[in-house]
Formats: sequence, C-alpha cells, structure tokens
Amino acid sequence: MRKSKFFIAILAMVVATLVSVAIVSCKKEDTVAPTGQSAAKAAFTPPQVDDMNAYLKAFKQKMQSAAKGDDEALSLDEAAWHLSSVANYDFGHVNVEFDDVRFDTLYAHVDVTNGTVLLSDLCTAYEGIHGAIESFFQKLNLNEKHLRFIDAEIAEDGFTVISLITSFVKDSKGWGDCHWYPTPYLVDPFNDSIAESICDSLFNEYALYVWNGYGMTELQRLLNLTEHHEISSESSHTSYFTITRVHTFEYLDNIDPYGSPSNHNSRLFGVMGNFNYKIPKMDMCYYLDSYLGLGYKYLDDNPIALYADECPAAWSVVAADSVFYPDYATTYYHKLKVTYCCSMFHNWGTD
Repeated sequence: MRKSKFFIAILAMVVATLVSVAIVSCKKEDTVAPTGQSAAKAAFTPPQVDDMNAYLKAFKQKMQSAAKGDDEALSLDEAAWHLSSVANYDFGHVNVEFDDVRFDTLYAHVDVTNGTVLLSDLCTAYEGIHGAIESFFQKLNLNEKHLRFIDAEIAEDGFTVISLITSFVKDSKGWGDCHWYPTPYLVDPFNDSIAESICDSLFNEYALYVWNGYGMTELQRLLNLTEHHEISSESSHTSYFTITRVHTFEYLDNIDPYGSPSNHNSRLFGVMGNFNYKIPKMDMCYYLDSYLGLGYKYLDDNPIALYADECPAAWSVVAADSVFYPDYATTYYHKLKVTYCCSMFHNWGTD
C-alpha cells in the first residue's frame, strides 16, 4: 500500500543576488610543482571555520600572493571547492524572493600539474571564470534575476564545469503568496484532498513527463524552487552559499516500506523495460515529495554540529539505467544528487 503523504511546505525563496567584487589580477609565474606536492592529496573535506568571510577573503589574497612566487598545490576537489566558494562569495546572495529558477553551464580550463592545481593556476583560471559569469549574468533578460548557487567540477585533464542556478520572478505565475511549510514529512493520512490540491497546482494531467526528459527536468526545477529558507531579518546584507558536503541517493538504497510507483518499491523513479516511459501526474507528486524527504532526512540522520543551519542548496536529478539481478530487463531510473551548504552573510564593512 502506498504511503499517503505530500509536503505542505512554504515556498521560501532562497536566492542569490549579484555582488560586484574586484577581480584579482593574476600573473602566473613558473608552473613547477612545489617539492613534495606533486602527488595527489588525501580526500578533501571542506574546512569548518567560524568566519567564512574572513577565510575566503584571506584565500583570495593567498591566490594573489601565489602569483608572485609563493605557490601551493591543491587537490582537484580542494581546488573545485575553493573555486565554487569564492565565486559564491563574489556573486552570491541567498535571502531574496523568487518564483522560478533556471539552470545553465559554463565551461573553462584549469591547468593541472601532476594531479594537483597550483594556486597561481587557480588564480589565472578564476580571473577568466569571474568575467564569464559576469558576462553571462548581464545578458540574462529576466525580472529580479539573482545568481543563487555556483558549483564547480575540475576533471583530471583540467576541463572545468561551472554550474549555475539563477533565480528570478516570473510575473505570470502568480505564486507570490504560495508557501511551502518548512517541516519535512508533514503527513495528514485523513485528508488526501490537501495533497491533491497542491499536486494540481504543480503538475498538469496532460503534460508528457518523459522520465529522462521533461519529467526529470521539471522535478529538478521544483526541487530547487521548493526551498524553505526564511528571509532573514538581516536581509539588508547580501548572503551566499558555501558547500559543506554532497550526497547521491542511489536507486536500490532507498526503498519505501509502504510501497511506491517504482519497480523495486524504490523512492526514486524506476521502470523496467520501457525507455519511453512517461510519468503520470500523481506519480510526479509522489517523487517530488519523496525526493524532498530524502534530502532533508539525510540531514536529520547525519548532523554536523558546526553546521546548524546546513540545508540543501542544489538538487540534481540524473537519468541512469542498469540490469539489477535477478531481473531480465533494463531498469530506467533516477539518481538524486543533493549539494548541501551553509549560508553566510557578507560583512562588506570589514572586507
């Protein structure tokens, strides 16, 4: 029997506003890896610091000094985290209202030396990335646009992917007074009409929610739109995200004990043998509720004391396929990747 539940949550509007920051001027010296730093470093863990503003300000200054000969090597993950964090520091703002989001990707290159990234090379790369983000944002023709979150991935060959989530106000939607309740798992087993009315407001009975097409992208859009942060009393200050951790929810690892629309009763979408499958409207409601629940329950089950305000900042739905033993046919399914962050207020008066 399928669990009767659906989030009633406040459509809180977490967003990012463009913040102009001077670009560091980077002139790279010789690209010889420092002694003892040529080998890849151990797995990187984001730094847990009390003052992220001071940390990132100091890191930017460190990049500048590295260009003058005081170089240091970072692992690829460490370089990517700092690249993302500095970009969010420079452009991000997380406490303005919005009613829609869009996803874009920019591409860049970072020089990789013996599996590491030198600070001087990261500085040079960020100079170009900063300009590319600024140019991209200026060309967007959207109402009340803000960069909400910027992520970065650096491959072993230096190929760099910059993922952007831009929030904006879409006047025709009229969702300004529609809110999502911030508590996960608010379930009323005696009143299905509440869940159905919310479902009707989000999904269309006649839409073609192809599992790896519109169905996947619409779930991703709504997951990123359904964020429960309240607008802070410090809203006069700009704010930004820094990544604390990333978790991917796998298809067979998340089973609904009450039953689900998916094969294998997974809480993630899955169908066997039908590559062209279209997800029904009420199943889209189930998956939106289920994916949100997975993201927030992970924080409940795996708290980090220093990150009291940690939250999901970016949700990504990924299409995948596999033959799971002892099945005879391919299962087409979703993976859910959640990037968790903490929001920080800028202290421009002291920066």
